[in-house]
Amino acid sequence: MTSPLTDLRKAAREIGALKSASGLLGWDQETYMPEKGGGARAESQGALATLTHEKLTSEKFRGLIEAASGLSLEPRDRALVRELKRDAENARKIPADLAENLARTASLAQQAWAKARAADDGKGGKGAPGEFLPWLRKMVDLKRQEADCLGFRDTPYDALLDQFEPGATAAAVKPVLEKLRDGLVPLLDSVLARAASRAEGALPPVQSADVPQAAQHAFNERLLRDMGFDLESGRLDASTHPFTQGMGPLDVRLTTRYREDDWLNAVFSTLHEGGHGLYEQGLPDEEWGTPLCEAVSLAIHESQSRFWENRVGRSRPYWEHALPIAREMLGDSVSGATVDAVLSHVNRVERSFIRVEADELTYNLHVLLRFQIEEALFSGALEVEGIEAAWNDGMTKLLGLTPPDAARGFMQDVHWSCGLFGYFPTYTLGNLYAAQFAAAMERDLGPLDAKIRTGDFVPMREWLRDKVHRHGREFPAADLCRRATGSDLDASHFLRYLEGKYLGPA
Repeated sequence: MTSPLTDLRKAAREIGALKSASGLLGWDQETYMPEKGGGARAESQGALATLTHEKLTSEKFRGLIEAASGLSLEPRDRALVRELKRDAENARKIPADLAENLARTASLAQQAWAKARAADDGKGGKGAPGEFLPWLRKMVDLKRQEADCLGFRDTPYDALLDQFEPGATAAAVKPVLEKLRDGLVPLLDSVLARAASRAEGALPPVQSADVPQAAQHAFNERLLRDMGFDLESGRLDASTHPFTQGMGPLDVRLTTRYREDDWLNAVFSTLHEGGHGLYEQGLPDEEWGTPLCEAVSLAIHESQSRFWENRVGRSRPYWEHALPIAREMLGDSVSGATVDAVLSHVNRVERSFIRVEADELTYNLHVLLRFQIEEALFSGALEVEGIEAAWNDGMTKLLGLTPPDAARGFMQDVHWSCGLFGYFPTYTLGNLYAAQFAAAMERDLGPLDAKIRTGDFVPMREWLRDKVHRHGREFPAADLCRRATGSDLDASHFLRYLEGKYLGPA
């Protein structure tokens, strides 16, 4: 006779298997699915969502949770039961037809977004983006219904934030973003003024010719292997918007975005997604299908990508290590590149339209804009038809730029088409966690630059695996941060890092 905890684990893994199948279908949709396969794919995703919801909300599953809750359990098993109870209670609040409608709409809206973004002719709502607005309106309506079902104290947006960053509220996140803004805006002005005052000669270009995608792909796979990503338990492909999809620690799919006229573009999306991938591969495989094999929050997940992309990948020691490899693998196309030229290219600070291509200083201002729009959408202060105008106005105020078209404006990110409202703030929180983890790592391991310069990434990866990855959802994000670093999340680590990098010795 099995124990209630054993039976609960088995049931949880059945649900995890359905989620894994849905994730694989989502990955395929963005990489290899034929263009005409969208309708059937939406039906498949809807059916999986319905079945997952039925299992998660069943009386049988509720009974297993209640039985396991009455046992005397070890701390990690108590965390497993706690997180399954949270998931089941939230799912029970969502009617099955709403869950299915959300999944189907997300699939179709994402396809509509991709087509409209690619076809945008600069006419805003009158052109291709106008074809996307009805889907966006439907998604916002569905997410408002979802928030009402989940419940909230102050604003519907809190219910959506909590799905990605458990315990977070708009009231708590807003002052963090605004305080960071107040530090970043004058820092940005100082950095741009300093750059303008320098009397430097032109640096050599980072490349002399277009770099074929096949060569870039091989090089990016090499970078992934160097940082410790297991390509026998994962793969790298191309997509319009880079992302990571983990079906389990032994099957983690990464995508990147290639530009033949800028080989560094793919490098940084690969390092970013590689950080996410290392987190997914570092989760305990023996707990596959349960919350103990899932990331604790999106901000913690983002901290991993930002550590590898920015703290490691945009540093001088990294390119002292990686540029000789690039010359060897990419040949004449990068033969004229120097470390100084690469660093000048990848650390250039400027006001720009595209979030995923923004520098470390301005990036968080992009996130603040999206947070402001999302908060207004769900407070009732803004409707979908007003998003483009609000976006353009916010870009002008925050960055002094007005987008020339929707593809470089409100339609640049895939997230809203998928219904990922409440997701964007986790990017900035992730930057803060990344800086704090890096400071603690350096305290424990010694100077990181010396390790990066020689390509010795193992100690950093293992520190993250021990302090962050292996715990899954055992500890809430705030507790995980305290355990790993010895203190609560503190934005000063991030601001010190930026000031040292951009205003340190020339």
